[in-house]
Amino acid sequence: MSFLAALRDALRYACFGLLLAVATAQAKKNEEIDWLSVSETLLRDGALDRADAALGNVDPAAEGVDGARYWTVRGLIAMARNQMPAAVEAFEKGIAAGTVDPLVQLYLAQAYFAQQDWARTVATIERAGDALGDIAGAWSMRAHAQWMRGDRQQALDVLREATLRFPANNTFTRRQVFYLIEAGLYQDASTVAREFVRRTDVGPDDYAAIGAALRRAKSLDESKKLLESARLRWPDNDNLAKALAQTYLDAKMELAAANLLSEVAERDPALLTEAAELYRRAGFPTRALALNQRVLDPQKKLKQRVGILAELRRFEQIVAMGDALARARLLDDEDVRYALAYATFRGGDFDGAERHLAALRRPDLFRKATELRKIMSDCVDARWTCV
Repeated sequence: MSFLAALRDALRYACFGLLLAVATAQAKKNEEIDWLSVSETLLRDGALDRADAALGNVDPAAEGVDGARYWTVRGLIAMARNQMPAAVEAFEKGIAAGTVDPLVQLYLAQAYFAQQDWARTVATIERAGDALGDIAGAWSMRAHAQWMRGDRQQALDVLREATLRFPANNTFTRRQVFYLIEAGLYQDASTVAREFVRRTDVGPDDYAAIGAALRRAKSLDESKKLLESARLRWPDNDNLAKALAQTYLDAKMELAAANLLSEVAERDPALLTEAAELYRRAGFPTRALALNQRVLDPQKKLKQRVGILAELRRFEQIVAMGDALARARLLDDEDVRYALAYATFRGGDFDGAERHLAALRRPDLFRKATELRKIMSDCVDARWTCV
């Protein structure tokens, strides 16, 4: 055997020995990896796919594996992926495996809650007992689940007890108000609401939310009182102003709503269209026209302007807008097209009016077009009497 051949054989055996040593060390290293801990760490970091892959290296039935811990991690991964049935199954297995962490009961209740399984939500929280007594979220979840399954008095009782247990948390009293309104107990809701708003930690958004809820429940007087008192405290809060404007509108107080919304529109020009419309509905088209001048959206501006000018009987100005309406593609809107047709008719241009009427297809406007054609036919011989 030549020297070179012997050297090659020696190197071959050396390399093989080295590879065997590396493989043995790597296998030993793999045996020492705590994949369950790795999965927990990756889960905390939000790396769900990697956490799931790491957990795949763990056999929950193997000797020495903490089954309760394994199934808890499996459930949390499923919950983070919004796979609630899988999360329920995993948490139940974790509890059966002997987990003592009360948070697992809370996770299980949350998974049931997400599936709107109200009965199992309540049962899970009750099974945990005092272990969840200091967790405000558990009380809130239980109250809502009871309310949704029809146990309304129990839900209100839970909220009252939670209010005493967590005096610094105003969400329980606030929810009482909403539940009482939903149940039609407006007087009780108003009483609780007055108590609620006396809290020092209640802000303008709380007032706006409760005022809006009272308005939706048709308790308009209570809504007005509440929101007007809040406006005195926070005169520049736009959410309050908008909530109060809506209450005024429901109470048929269009002018008050328009005045209020026009104030907000000074800070939020997107509301100029709505404010102008409220002035028009309140019977103040001139004010509406002034606000319309400042509307930024050209299509909204032109369409609204046609309606306001029609109310002011300024038909010649509507006719003059014909080209602008066409450029803005607003003549595809049949309400606008009919308004232009009517204005053209009032200007004495019956042929021009007919061209616009011929484009109408909507049944209600088609009937109006037929009536207008009859009027034009009657006026052919004396147009001055019809303009």
